[in-house]
Amino acid sequence: MPIIDHSKLRMPPPTNRVSERYLVSKEQGAVSLTIKEVEIQPGWEGRLHVHPVDVSIQVTSGAVQVIVGDEVRTVRAGTTLLAPPGVPHKLVNHLWTSVVLLITYPTADPKTDYLE
Repeated sequence: MPIIDHSKLRMPPPTNRVSERYLVSKEQGAVSLTIKEVEIQPGWEGRLHVHPVDVSIQVTSGAVQVIVGDEVRTVRAGTTLLAPPGVPHKLVNHLWTSVVLLITYPTADPKTDYLE
């Protein structure tokens, strides 16, 4: 069983206002799980997309806007978003602070299909 020391997995500098690091991935021996930590800076807007599997998005610090259909909601730390397979969604950070997310995919090969 691998023991993954997160302190050795540095968060890279942001690219286009986003930084991400994989905490659990196939590179570390996972066969059916991926977990990544993502930090989104203010001013970032994602693209509408879907996933073929359930995706859990935990807000661990800050706040972010989520768009699902015509609904726009701001969610804060302590909230988990569940993106069921095939449900279009996107995240937007037009707030004043960074947001940190912990995103879990029940697969070692996560896929995203962009709709815009």
